[in-house]
Amino acid sequence: MMTSRRSSTSLVALFLASIATTSSFLNFSTAAVLAFAPKISSSSRRQGKSSIRHTAVSFLGDASSTVATKTTTSLSSSRDQAEEFLSTSYPQFYYLLQQNPIALNLMRNSKAGFAVFAPSDAAIAALGEETCNLLNAACNDPDMQPVIAKMASYHIVNAPMSSELLCKYGVASTPGGELTVQSNYNNSDDNGTTIMFDNGVSILASYEFQDELVQNVQDVNGNLMESSVVGGGKTCIVHEVDGFVCPEGLWGVLYEYFGEGSAAVY
Repeated sequence: MMTSRRSSTSLVALFLASIATTSSFLNFSTAAVLAFAPKISSSSRRQGKSSIRHTAVSFLGDASSTVATKTTTSLSSSRDQAEEFLSTSYPQFYYLLQQNPIALNLMRNSKAGFAVFAPSDAAIAALGEETCNLLNAACNDPDMQPVIAKMASYHIVNAPMSSELLCKYGVASTPGGELTVQSNYNNSDDNGTTIMFDNGVSILASYEFQDELVQNVQDVNGNLMESSVVGGGKTCIVHEVDGFVCPEGLWGVLYEYFGEGSAAVY
């Protein structure tokens, strides 16, 4: 009996000692964790879930390090090229556009591109001195600005309307209104087809400008992996015509306003 009591006492003592040791270890572990754990500021506590979300994103970023990004850069603008071509090759008509910001902005802001029917300087001079003076007077008269703007708007299509599309559909939709065109096949013509508007004005030549786009592929560190030329940019077309394509009735408004100084325009 004495031996059994001593054994029981020893077991109790060992049990209490183990509890004390475990408690010390837990206290030490807790202290170590608190010592090495990052301190959370009051602002971090307020954000709570947001901080966890940011951490998750950073881990996802590490896991998706092989994902590449694609960016498209424009090397040249077809709109700028076409407008510069207009200003240098058709200065008198471009002056007419400059006098009409509404028509010019319609051309510049077109998302897909545009087509312009541009009379050459020779075609404008062929109208005669009196008609050219009448046109200049109208450009400088505030009361005639709506008429001039209307005339200019008939020379712009807010889409890259090529000669092939004009032949196919037989109509050009402009901000001023629709223009009917006719196409006649001519064996002696180098182009093979003559495109003529209802008032007898013809397209002499067409010039096409396209955006030059380059697509760059980069890794997550910004290193260039691949670069290639891609399509999908704007297309701008300048059709040289041998006269104004706007309705002759607009010229009649100018003559009526400034007086009957001459006969027909054409």
